[in-house]
Amino acid sequence: MRFRPGWKRMVLAATALAAWVAWGPESARAAEELILVTNTRESTLSVISRETGKVIRTLPAGPKANRLALSPDKRHVYVINDGRSEVRIFDAHELRFVKSVRAGRDPYNLAFSPDGKYAYFVNTYSDNVTILEVATGRLLGLIEHGGNNPVNIKVSPDGKLAYVANELSEDVSVVDLPARKPIKQIEAGHYIEGLDFSRDGKRLYIMNGERQSYSVVDTSNHQVVRTIKLQDEPHDALVTPDGRFLYITLPHKNAVAVHSLPDHKEVAHVKQGSRPDLIAFTPDGALAYISNRDSKEVWVMDARKHVNLRKIRTGNGAHGVVVVPAPAPKPIAHRQ
Repeated sequence: MRFRPGWKRMVLAATALAAWVAWGPESARAAEELILVTNTRESTLSVISRETGKVIRTLPAGPKANRLALSPDKRHVYVINDGRSEVRIFDAHELRFVKSVRAGRDPYNLAFSPDGKYAYFVNTYSDNVTILEVATGRLLGLIEHGGNNPVNIKVSPDGKLAYVANELSEDVSVVDLPARKPIKQIEAGHYIEGLDFSRDGKRLYIMNGERQSYSVVDTSNHQVVRTIKLQDEPHDALVTPDGRFLYITLPHKNAVAVHSLPDHKEVAHVKQGSRPDLIAFTPDGALAYISNRDSKEVWVMDARKHVNLRKIRTGNGAHGVVVVPAPAPKPIAHRQ
């Protein structure tokens, strides 16, 4: 039996196609940068392609799927469900939930240690912080931090301190993580939620909800050095990857305020859909994704020009949002 010229190439191509079909399109999609969004009111997780700007998968995510956090391995995403003590872990490369871990009585938000060894969960109604050992999934203990109704937590760049936003006691607890105890309460404003650091870690920005302002804290002595007025109540806040701007959601104004750093001047006031909530930036700093809870959308902004680019329809109660970087390409093995 004789073969036509080029038959080997045809066989190889057919084999590759069969493998692609067998693995399915999800495997190909896992090689790109993805944006994940929880839709709290319908208990789903939307998976968005940065490249196409379209939802490529919608997955069940458990009742009232809420906050999301990307682990330091840049692959696994922790999904918190309101009212549940267990947190589900999503593999963003394989696009599937892989396991659950117990995180506390009523976790609402979390932050990882810089080395990725520990996750710290704030438990809103029990007023404490749970310490999870990431590698084993074991709970190592609780920290009583002295605040009321904790809703957010950030860990300092050196991993020594945690800052816990307390919505009802109008303060931020500064926690010594090695000692597992609070060392200071920073008085700020009512309904505190958003927190973030300057890129050098020397400043902490605290969103003061009903006071329609944010506080600038010197992290060397934990003193408020400045208070910046806003047009309305702030919710979430995030510093751009280059450290030059602070993005703040104003849900009641249906807008995002952009302030320059370190001079704290408003450089943009960008209208959104309905009730903009949480913010995530792409690692290259080019784009910002803002969940809009009541209009069932994520809005995409140019994070350098501070303008809207598009909106993406997700699901009811769009809330948590994270960007998952594309995985590094695997090295090609060469035959000796």
